[in-house]
Amino acid sequence: MNVHVLPTPSSAVSINENTNTLDTIMDLLRGAFPDNIVQATFGKHATSLTNKSRPDGTTYIQRKLEFKGGYNMIGIIVFSIVCGVIMSLHPKECEPLMKLIQAINDLTMRLVQLILWYSPVGIFFLIAGQFAGMEDLGQMMSQLGMLVVTTLAGIAIHFFIVLPAIFFAFTRRNPVSYYYNMLPAMATAFGTDSSSATMPVTLKCVEENNNIDRRISRFVIPVGATINMDGTALYEAVACLFIAQVNGISLNFGQVIVTGMTATLAAIGAAGIPSAGLVTMVMVLNAVNLPLDMISVLFTIDWFLDRFRTMTNVIGDALGCAVVQQLCTEELADMDRLREINEAEKGTAPLMDDKDIEMDTDFDRLRDGCLR
Repeated sequence: MNVHVLPTPSSAVSINENTNTLDTIMDLLRGAFPDNIVQATFGKHATSLTNKSRPDGTTYIQRKLEFKGGYNMIGIIVFSIVCGVIMSLHPKECEPLMKLIQAINDLTMRLVQLILWYSPVGIFFLIAGQFAGMEDLGQMMSQLGMLVVTTLAGIAIHFFIVLPAIFFAFTRRNPVSYYYNMLPAMATAFGTDSSSATMPVTLKCVEENNNIDRRISRFVIPVGATINMDGTALYEAVACLFIAQVNGISLNFGQVIVTGMTATLAAIGAAGIPSAGLVTMVMVLNAVNLPLDMISVLFTIDWFLDRFRTMTNVIGDALGCAVVQQLCTEELADMDRLREINEAEKGTAPLMDDKDIEMDTDFDRLRDGCLR
């Protein structure tokens, strides 16, 4: 079968314009398992389509795999997750490597803190340069306004429909009362713009107001504050589509899927600090070859949207506690029975051991400090 394609300058090797959904998904799967992790830091393989001519004058499309510049973020994320899981399974053997990674992380954080002192000046000139180069400033402001409306609409659907539906499906409890009991945590999240800073208040609300077992909350909330960034993932996917539309780039269905998957994976690595999603958004833009210079424009609205994203992340952590407690009801009951048997055999009935008391004291001190 001959495929007739009009010869145009843009029909040569652009994956964004010529690859179909299947090609994009296959590139994503191939990229998730790179042959060389070092090579993945400065390049990736991608499907390329090229017009070829037959002797009879007809044209056809040749598909081939090419190594392109950039970096394979999906492969790096998958490799990092696998390494982290293996190191957690063998902590003693991997302790030197974990210390090295921690030292590199501390060094990076010190450098970032130094750079942050100059970031206001740099951000000002980045935003000013972007707006100065715009032909129609009013159109860009209207587009940013639509981005805000779209993002808030998506967060509202997730916040008021999706999360309560999941909560009710697993726990058969009233989500309205659960949300009402979480109001202090949501207010703190909106004010501090940080899920990590909100964690002490979140623990207090789920344990005292919603009667979540502290064995569940003290595990789920810290983990959720680190990796559960559903609001951030939603915003990053919408923002990438916004940048593509502003630059006149059309994404096919496969690239939209890649954008959503990359945003989800990148959000896992986002820190629980204000505007951390702008950092991980670079990974998402790179995954579908979108320009990075438009990120500076998003600074103008990110401070506002990030507060709603943080509220969504915090309430997702709180609802996750209830779901986990419901799924672990039998295991918790067995632990309580074993504890009662052990206490009966010893002839004493301590409510908490020394480690529990120390943990409670640390959390209470952190919570009181944040509340003050």
